[in-house]
Amino acid sequence: MNWSRWRSHKRFLVGTATSAAAVALIAVGVPAMALSAHPASGAGTTAGGAGYPPPGGIYKPFTNCPILNPLMQEAVSGTAVICTAGLVAGGSVTLGNITTAVTEPVNVQFGGVQTPNASLGGDWTGGIGGFAGGILPPPGGVGAMLKTKPDLIPESLTTALGCATATDPVVLSLCARANANPKNNQVFALAQNVGQLTNFGLTTWTQRIAFKLINPLLGPNCSIGNANQPIVVNPNITLAPGGQLLVLNDPHPRKHPNTAVLKITAAIASDTTFTAPGVTGCGPGGAKNISVDAALDAGTGLPSASGVNSLTLNGSFQIADCFASKNQAKTLLSAFIDSSTTAGTRLHARHISRGQLHGVLRQLGMK
Repeated sequence: MNWSRWRSHKRFLVGTATSAAAVALIAVGVPAMALSAHPASGAGTTAGGAGYPPPGGIYKPFTNCPILNPLMQEAVSGTAVICTAGLVAGGSVTLGNITTAVTEPVNVQFGGVQTPNASLGGDWTGGIGGFAGGILPPPGGVGAMLKTKPDLIPESLTTALGCATATDPVVLSLCARANANPKNNQVFALAQNVGQLTNFGLTTWTQRIAFKLINPLLGPNCSIGNANQPIVVNPNITLAPGGQLLVLNDPHPRKHPNTAVLKITAAIASDTTFTAPGVTGCGPGGAKNISVDAALDAGTGLPSASGVNSLTLNGSFQIADCFASKNQAKTLLSAFIDSSTTAGTRLHARHISRGQLHGVLRQLGMK
């Protein structure tokens, strides 16, 4: 949908909610979580890590937004500056013949802006112009977009290596060590972002990821995919039954005009079209242990073609937005700072009805 055309549909929203934020809530709040099934760090946010006091009230989730990034200060007049905080509660990722449940919470944080003279060139080859200025990571970089704990792969290392029929001496050595210690027989998966988010189209996007395989016997460089051969996912957003869009108004509307938080209470990001490469760099010798890579490929069904792999992630997401005529980033930052000293301010929440929500989604082309 054309960005200016979408703006014309903001009558579907209530209170101080803005059209750009409503769409971005549904679409931006989830894309990063599509790549965040198993990052390494804790699921909580880091207080003050973004360079401003930890916010409170309706802005409490937004602890790591790049609101101080100079690009955020260059927002085109009348366009949205956004800070996104997403929380994935569950789901699953299937690569080859292995399906891993996402059981650890995943926290996602990043910002978005439309800058002057931005175009769809470079990373934005197939998306819309609304955020051609960029989806910006936190100050810590792209890796800081994601915070969670690793999830356990259901298949043991001895099964993945095919130890029952193995003949290679390096593989047999790993099998013996895995059988001798139950902790050595467990494998965890850690998702890593290995490229910019591209083709941003509100309800769809493109993300390049890799999964690091964590096991003391596999070495530090064992992974499925890498920066040179990523797993390229193209998730699509749908709503789970009972999904709602909430509008949380800023408690100081005169000081922070056109500023609010929007929240979607249930959403699903899914993709079944991506391919997955084989494993690389596994075993005590890393790249030297090609036999270990080959054994893991055989045991996990990798590489795997489109239609074999799948991604399904469920969560709730919030977006702080300012859609003012100017100084959007400064206004949003002011709201964050004020909220840090006004905890307990009365919450003004509005629900969009089921019918209104469906109307918004139909305008976005969502079924």
